[in-house]
Amino acid sequence: MEKQSTPNSVFKEFLTSGLSVSAANVCTNPIDVVKVRMQLQSMQLAGNGRLIAPSLLQTGVTVVQSEGYAALMSGVSATVARGLFYGGLRLGMYGPMKTAMGADTDPTVLKKVAAGSASGAIATFITNPIELLKTRLQSCSTMGPLQIIKKIIKQDGVTGLWKGTMPSAVRGTLLTASQCATYDDTKRLWMRTTGWRDGLGTHVGVSMITGLAATTITQPVDMVKTHMYCNGSKYANPLSCAADLFAKEGARGFFKGWTANYARLGPQTTLMFVFMENIRHITGMKAL
Repeated sequence: MEKQSTPNSVFKEFLTSGLSVSAANVCTNPIDVVKVRMQLQSMQLAGNGRLIAPSLLQTGVTVVQSEGYAALMSGVSATVARGLFYGGLRLGMYGPMKTAMGADTDPTVLKKVAAGSASGAIATFITNPIELLKTRLQSCSTMGPLQIIKKIIKQDGVTGLWKGTMPSAVRGTLLTASQCATYDDTKRLWMRTTGWRDGLGTHVGVSMITGLAATTITQPVDMVKTHMYCNGSKYANPLSCAADLFAKEGARGFFKGWTANYARLGPQTTLMFVFMENIRHITGMKAL
């Protein structure tokens, strides 16, 4: 990414990142809804005592049959707001953070990971209320955004809007670090190895690899985050939530909904970086 030094260039980074993430999030919102439902639904006991989790397709069909196709776009307004602000901040700050850490002159993986981690953590803390609202709207809620916000404040006070911040911040840190650092290094390796130019084919291929890495790295934390957002009153803290999840479902429980998560985050990451590369090209900014 290019070196950042002026308020105008930082704003352009924020705007291009926010628009790219918002557009990608809208495209993948239906899969995000299914992912949240898969993570929250109670496991059913089969006759032999094994735990059975409905598949991505089964969950999606159930949602449509019981609530209609419109349910797949639940929380889309919060999704757009989250994409603009959260996406704009976490990816828009990556360039300036990299520069501040000296990664422009000494581009080590450690510095890129550190820059991505810092950007993700800051963005997550600032925008946690939007993420909380989005998850509540997607989790089969019949209430509107304002009703949900009023209910949260009535039950837990204003600080309740930051419920689940810790697992969300950890996820945001891991997501930004894995996406930015993986895309940065994989793109250069891809171009050297294949001889392909910096074009659409390269952007799609590298983004797919980045999405796979990001999904796997963030899935366990994403699982805890979803439970904290929707059932936070049941747990004293994220660790107790994780312990309860492990006791009931074992290590595999942390990867429940991985397929749905990758079905969302894979295409979302691809669309996000493709949109971002093209917007940067149109606005005269340097390629990622």
